[in-house]
Amino acid sequence: MGRKLNPTENADDELRLGITPSQFMRQLRPEYYSDTSDRSSYVLDGPTLSFQLDTITDRNQTQDFELFCRKLCERVICPNLRPQTGPEGGGDSKVDSETYPVSDQISQTYIGDLKAARERWAFAFSAKKAWAEKVRKDVQGIIGTGRKYDRIVCVTSRPARSKARAQLEDELLAAHGIPVTIHDRSWITKEIIEGDRKDIAYNYLGVGQENTDRLRLGPTDYSRTQQLADAEAALSDPEAFAGLEIQRASEALIAAKLSRGLERPRTEIDGQFLRAIRFAKDGGTFRQQLEARYEYLWTAIWWFDDLSLANESYDDFAALALKSDSAKNLEFPCNLMQAFTSAVIHGHLTREEVKFDERTSALVAALEEMSANRDRPNNRVEARISVLMLKMNIELMNQNPSALADIWKSFSEVLVDARGLGEFDAERFIKLVDVTGMVAGTDPSYGQLVEDLAAFVSERKSEGEGALILLSRARRLDPSKHFEIIRLVGKAVVQLTKREYVDSLIEGLHLLTIAYRSAGLLWAARASCIFVAASLAIEGEEESELPITFIPTMNVFAWIALELRCIPDFLNAILMLKGALRAMPLADESKEKLYNEIRELEYAFACQILNLDDRQLARLNVLPDALEGLGLMMARTALLDSLGHRDLLRTDGSLPPEETDEDVDRMLSILMSQPVARSIASPLTLNDDSSEVISTSIMGMRIEVETLGSETSSLIAQTLVGSLEAFFATALDADLVPHTERLDISLQFVENANLPAFTIDPSTMKGKLLWPYQFSLTSFDSQRAVQDLLVDVASRILAVAFLIRRPKEFVEQLFVGEAVMNRATMIAVSPNSYHRVLSEYIGSLKSWDREGHQTYQARKRPQLTRIEFPDDDAPETLDEKEHGETGGAPQRPEIKDHRKLGIKSIIDVHSWDAAGWRGAAYAEFDPGVPPAMALMFENREAARSIFERWIERVGDEDKDELVRISIIRNLPEQPPSHYTVMITAKSEKQDFQLQDTVILAARMMTMQPNNDVNLERFLKSFGRLKAYFLMPAILAGSGPPDMLTDLRILKRELVVRNADEVGEHDVDRMALRAHLAPPRRDKG
Repeated sequence: MGRKLNPTENADDELRLGITPSQFMRQLRPEYYSDTSDRSSYVLDGPTLSFQLDTITDRNQTQDFELFCRKLCERVICPNLRPQTGPEGGGDSKVDSETYPVSDQISQTYIGDLKAARERWAFAFSAKKAWAEKVRKDVQGIIGTGRKYDRIVCVTSRPARSKARAQLEDELLAAHGIPVTIHDRSWITKEIIEGDRKDIAYNYLGVGQENTDRLRLGPTDYSRTQQLADAEAALSDPEAFAGLEIQRASEALIAAKLSRGLERPRTEIDGQFLRAIRFAKDGGTFRQQLEARYEYLWTAIWWFDDLSLANESYDDFAALALKSDSAKNLEFPCNLMQAFTSAVIHGHLTREEVKFDERTSALVAALEEMSANRDRPNNRVEARISVLMLKMNIELMNQNPSALADIWKSFSEVLVDARGLGEFDAERFIKLVDVTGMVAGTDPSYGQLVEDLAAFVSERKSEGEGALILLSRARRLDPSKHFEIIRLVGKAVVQLTKREYVDSLIEGLHLLTIAYRSAGLLWAARASCIFVAASLAIEGEEESELPITFIPTMNVFAWIALELRCIPDFLNAILMLKGALRAMPLADESKEKLYNEIRELEYAFACQILNLDDRQLARLNVLPDALEGLGLMMARTALLDSLGHRDLLRTDGSLPPEETDEDVDRMLSILMSQPVARSIASPLTLNDDSSEVISTSIMGMRIEVETLGSETSSLIAQTLVGSLEAFFATALDADLVPHTERLDISLQFVENANLPAFTIDPSTMKGKLLWPYQFSLTSFDSQRAVQDLLVDVASRILAVAFLIRRPKEFVEQLFVGEAVMNRATMIAVSPNSYHRVLSEYIGSLKSWDREGHQTYQARKRPQLTRIEFPDDDAPETLDEKEHGETGGAPQRPEIKDHRKLGIKSIIDVHSWDAAGWRGAAYAEFDPGVPPAMALMFENREAARSIFERWIERVGDEDKDELVRISIIRNLPEQPPSHYTVMITAKSEKQDFQLQDTVILAARMMTMQPNNDVNLERFLKSFGRLKAYFLMPAILAGSGPPDMLTDLRILKRELVVRNADEVGEHDVDRMALRAHLAPPRRDKG
């Protein structure tokens, strides 16, 4: 085996062996070590202490010696020793000291042998010259007490030969059946002098002297000392970490590393690391278990030159590390192998002793498997770096420096792959390149690597600093300026997705989440929020403790999930919040605040449940037991009662017997009627086997994507809708307007295709997304294609569904000024963010239907009465003049929420443009048959499309009069026979209660006949029969128009009025404006 280096070896041996590990590290990283100028405040050497111990009885210091021994044993062996009572020599108890029992909670914090906390140990101290005889006598006396001791420890001030001491220990064990440990003068000297416990000898034996030139703590050591004192105080309090095992393990490791930095005695440092290992094993994370063991071995090498301990412990440690699929975790054994490589090169160990080839091969195999996984890009890059480091070690061991050139080139290739990876540890790579310069020399490939690294760092820094300027501007804006915040932060976040800017990234994502939510873009807000949570989770993985900001992030995520009625997301958020309440180190006030926030969320969810219809309720019949498991008892009560299981609620005590059914009905009616119910209008989303609709409102245009009853299709639909929201987020500030009420997108899985493809039919406003079965939305290799697809879908919708006044300027502003691709990128990776937090790409109801949970079939539902509460947040009612119906003001008012803009349209703009509308014709049939109003078109196919879409929407009879036809007569400065026909969607006052502004799309034309005979005949028949047919007619040369009677629609309303009857804010005012400006054919 390798040898432990002795710092007292002579200069020739040091030269032969090469520089020691601790010397090397002190030169390389002096900041790791103590910066105190004078290490000792007590002066004492071994011979002086030995003489003092030899003359204890001569100076009658027996009692001082016993106190000295107890203090030393408390420091070295176990702290739970009773002080001696009674006369000299152990008194009536026959022992000089003994352990007292302590709880497991307290004993876990000890630095030393844990058995002393659970077992009863006796201690005997003696300065007599005949030490062996005295030990026999003391042991006999202890046994004679009849107390059942588990171990006896004897400490003598006399020197004892190792052989004689061991023989006596064996003799006493055989005679009494109790292990006896004997410590002699050499042990005392070692623990006092080498263990730097001279203060005990000075204070209790009066030997040595105190250094009058007191210890001068360096600034770093001063800080470390304060932190260590705080850490030890917390660790010594059993209640400080009750239920917080992860935090306790972190604190213990911090204490050990602080002690190491202060260069405390090795026995103390080792004890603190062993305590940290113990705590990590008892409730800590896997990463904490690895890190505590690694730091223990790392310290043995670089602080105490103890290569033997590290070498002997490596295999067990590596076996644990190799269970991980994280390259960050395998950095630990790789670093140890790096240390062993240096040890072999400097002659401290041999290649065979460190099992170099065997151990390196095992690590390379595991890391190469990770580097082949393209779905974890950062892990892949980190694994490649470690592989290259190990291969560099191989070449150095093989004394093959010429092969290093290829390794430097490979490092440069890694930098190419690392571009754009936010989690990439650039700082570690910089240090690595710096250190490897010692072996690279003047190799041109290494020089190129340095230049590549400089460019890489410069690019990252430039991007990051530019993004910080945008973030600073966004931070200063009022929250009401959320569109500007989206522009600024949406452009910045991708540039901030770098490890060194993680705090700024998290702040920016918080701003972006709130801005999206304020704009009514909930799917985009959800994606941004889960991105924040993932960033915090990554930080928590590395620090072994989640940042506190994870709590408000999950709280916002839960509210967004409620607004979207995405039940799996909501339940997952509650699970995270409940876990934080239980496990995170929160003050009592913070715990109470979080408890109340969870309760508020639960009541909002219960309100939502009570407002579900019967079909939606039936889909939740597997949830009551899951809600009980989460402690959401009010939500469970609301669900079970709505499913008709009030009898069960009474049986299990959820409803107290003193509450009558009327009391329960009133309680649930109040809960059902809460204002929060009005803010939740999305379709129910469960991500289960049923087909669902993922929808949004963008500038008042309803976009719906239908899923195919699978988690994959739900994931695609949610990502698509979120990306459309992000793409059009700032469009409310732009000079464009949608001309269609609704866009439907269907999803279809296909074979024999490599990439997804999107098409849209302008005549029907229906889109189709074809998705290859084998194409993965979440694969890293697919990310670029997914981002391109999302932008392509948004661009096609922009071209087909919007009227844009200055399209070139708008597109340039969107793609260059706002970098909308960055916003799309963030949405595209949101499923991976979700997986980082919740270990699944999408939450589903199935994951909450667990074994043993009952399904509750729907029964007769209790009838609750909705109670109208005053809404303090509701705006005052506006009169008709203020809100208008359309066209009242030439400019659209400022709108802050996409949901507050409405579109009313029965005009398919593309079909109308193609159809070539040329006027209206009238036809009479049999006396009992309603007359016909025919809209005359030039293009038969486009005309048919217009009326087929109308029939699809209203049927053969327009019972709700959704298609509004108005005839405005007696136009200003026109002959009496001239009139204007306007076609638009019906608008009612309730439209303006849901939206602040409603845009009406219309077509209108001024008819200029020589007389009004045909119109009067039609109006007379309509007045008699109270009905008419609306149908298309096709102009065919000079002949009469071809009436397409198969596409007729029966209507019973027709608006006929004179121009002077049309008010300023009347919808028909558009017709008069069209008359005054005849070239315009569209009005929105």
